Amino acid sequence: MTTQASKAAGWRKIAMQAAIGAAAGAGGMVAMLAFIEAQGGLDWAPSAIILLGVGFIYALMGLFVGLGTAAPRLFGQRMLNVADAEEIVEERANMGASAISCLILGAALMLLAHAVAADAASTAALVSPAVAFWILLAVLVGFTAVSVWMWQSFDELWRQMTMEISAITGNLLLLVAIIWGGAAAVGLAVGPHPLDLVSIAFGSLLLACFAGAGWRGMMAPR
Repeated sequence: MTTQASKAAGWRKIAMQAAIGAAAGAGGMVAMLAFIEAQGGLDWAPSAIILLGVGFIYALMGLFVGLGTAAPRLFGQRMLNVADAEEIVEERANMGASAISCLILGAALMLLAHAVAADAASTAALVSPAVAFWILLAVLVGFTAVSVWMWQSFDELWRQMTMEISAITGNLLLLVAIIWGGAAAVGLAVGPHPLDLVSIAFGSLLLACFAGAGWRGMMAPR
């Protein structure tokens, strides 16, 4: 009876997390689309809008994990898939670093999408496309440094899962490159826009993270 009640409570927690996440995502997308429209969105290429969306997902993930890490009892144990607040406290350094990395990376992706789209539409942008690219490159260097630092504190499970995520990401990129590139070469599809390559790379990493966590049973209610 206790086990059944615990499982039911776990699924209710997952449903609440999904509902709040969906509401936050929907509200953010509405705000983002309004921003695009105000910035001459009718002239924006789909590739820029897709990259903006990918960046938004990363930023939203970083925001949720960051809030959960900062307030483990008030917010974290309710919104994150953890057993209790103590688990967050124990992993605060890694979770905090991941949250900040995702938030900054998402902002850099959105900045690049905005800069390229605004340049194509001949409207004002925060920075030029070149500056946005170099900012993203600097963020990636920092992201790599953080990953190396976190690797040293990982246990065997997390190291194995990290390698699995890398393998899944590589296979997804290989599959897309072969199918899309081959189809474009023989005239069956339009070739990818440069921003599509960025979106596919980070989108594949995002999917691989969920796939790897699901495979290890880390997506189950806790």
